[in-house]
Amino acid sequence: MGNGRIRPEDDGYRRRKRDEVRYNEEEYADEYTDEYENEEYEEPPVRRVRPRATQRIQQPSHYAQRAQRAYPSQERRSTRTTSSTRVARPRPRRRRSVWPVLLGGCALGIFFAVVAAAVVVFFTVRTAQTGGVPIIGGGLGASTQTFKSDATQPITLSSLAQMQICNKIGNVSVVVNPNADTANIQTTKIVRASSKASADSEFNRINVSVQQPPTGTQNVACASSTTSGTPTTTITPAPTTTEGTLLINTTIPDSNGLIHDTGDAVDIKITLTPKLLASAGAPLQLNIQAALGNVTVDGISGVLNIIGSSGNVNVTHATLISGSSIGTAQGNVTFNGIIAAPSDPTTQSNFVIRNETGTVDVTLPGTTNVVLSANTNVGTIHSDFPINATSSGGSASYRGPLNTSATTQSAAILTLDVSTGNISIHKAQS
Repeated sequence: MGNGRIRPEDDGYRRRKRDEVRYNEEEYADEYTDEYENEEYEEPPVRRVRPRATQRIQQPSHYAQRAQRAYPSQERRSTRTTSSTRVARPRPRRRRSVWPVLLGGCALGIFFAVVAAAVVVFFTVRTAQTGGVPIIGGGLGASTQTFKSDATQPITLSSLAQMQICNKIGNVSVVVNPNADTANIQTTKIVRASSKASADSEFNRINVSVQQPPTGTQNVACASSTTSGTPTTTITPAPTTTEGTLLINTTIPDSNGLIHDTGDAVDIKITLTPKLLASAGAPLQLNIQAALGNVTVDGISGVLNIIGSSGNVNVTHATLISGSSIGTAQGNVTFNGIIAAPSDPTTQSNFVIRNETGTVDVTLPGTTNVVLSANTNVGTIHSDFPINATSSGGSASYRGPLNTSATTQSAAILTLDVSTGNISIHKAQS
């Protein structure tokens, strides 16, 4: 030991250490190259060690020392990666089909195309017929004016027992004139046109049929143009072979449906004489149906059946006989006259005055002896007679004797019925 010799056991120990260092360098060489191939650093100066004279021992290089550093194993890296929180990817929204939208658009396009074509055809036909451009709800355009054509026709009957008037658009007036010598029918055709020639052409398209026996050869029925809410009383056409029957029926073109020319109308005024009515020997049966227009009846005694759709009904100086019915769908109904109840108070008889939207105003003599049945769904009841109407929830009604001072109560029933509107009952001034 003292002379510098190396013991065999020391030499073996050094060989083992050298082999171990070489093994570690080879094991970490690939991993070190992958992890730190792009790393830049400054190599520290190598310290020179003077070997002993007996034997040079190779020390591990700086790179080998770096390779001996503890790097995280692949297992640890994979564990850290898998343990991290995963963010859920949003589910893609399902795309809606465009076919329903396309089909709906096509359907709407076809519908509007059909409507436009119908309007064009209507305007073309009306322009060819009248020479003007029609509009919906009245007249033939801004440049048109009103033209009238009057006509008077005498009533040749010696007596009048039944009269039927059917007028779709226009006013109807039936008046008994005590001072008149003859009875007649006055008609006024009303049109709107751009010129006199166009008006004359339109006058020819309007027909007023007047039939008086024995010249009449067929029944005349009113055009079936019922309106919702119109009283359900129907007009039965009278046979033309019966003496004392007057039938008047007007025909106005293009007056059906929603699109029509309300500039065309016919006003009818009938003047009667008392002698014409008295010669019949029976009460007059008067039937009037007016779809659009006012109805005025004055001085008539008989069974009155008046049906209005849109317009006022005014009956004055009249005597109603059992079976009479007066009404309208939209407008006011006014009656001033007598309710002719049967002389026998036990005889059943009925009188009806009704309205859907509007007022009912009735004026009766103070001695009228009937059972009053009055009802309004939305409105009030006012009466000069001592009745006690009940009101509930905006409606009012009464059923009982109209004249409580009558010694014997009559079985005749007067019905006043209104859907929306007020009922007023007045006592006539004596």
